[in-house]
Order: sequence, then C-alpha cells, then structure tokens
Amino acid sequence: MSENNKNNKNRELELICPICKGNDCIIESVVKLYLSMVEKFPKYQDENSESIYQKYPTVGDIGECKKTFKRIWLCPYCKRPFESNYALEKATVNCPNCGSTLCIPVSHRTFC
Repeated sequence: MSENNKNNKNRELELICPICKGNDCIIESVVKLYLSMVEKFPKYQDENSESIYQKYPTVGDIGECKKTFKRIWLCPYCKRPFESNYALEKATVNCPNCGSTLCIPVSHRTFC
C-alpha cells in the first residue's frame, strides 16, 4: 500500500458539507456503510473490462445539502465529499478533489 493510501486510510473523515459547510447534511451511518462496502471493490475490479462498472468504483451518495438540496457524493479514494456533478449520457465522473474516475450512482444514470 502506498504511503498516500495509508495516510488517507488513517485520516479522520471530514463530514462537513462541501456546499454550505454545514454539519448536518452528510449522513454518517451512510458514509460508514458505503466505505465498508466499497472496500471490497478492488477484489472484483477488472481494469481490462469493457464495462466501466467493473473498472471503476461507484461514488458514495452520502447526503443532501440542507440549503441547496443538491446531492453530496463521497470519493472512495480520497474519502472527501463533493457536490454531485454528473452530466447526461455519461456514467462516470471525476472526483474534483483527487481526480479519480468514478461511476455515478444507479439513481443518477440518466441516458435520455
């Protein structure tokens, strides 16, 4: 494991809303559940797959800003929250904090 990954794993999670900076927008129990689930992704990851869902983990949908009602996502790599930023006809996003490629949650996969 790289030194960067060790530091990220040991760093305490910042559960501050990236939009309004509030303390009650992110659901801590959802963060813990998501992180425990996404830990298993590397075991099943296939970087050579034609399916993007096997190449990249899904971003964590961890809450909603109480002021703007925008969704808040969590990157499994840097473990930092960010405002949802998906685009129509795309199934992946890049984390604005670390640049990692992530799949968007199923509920947001709109291909209209």
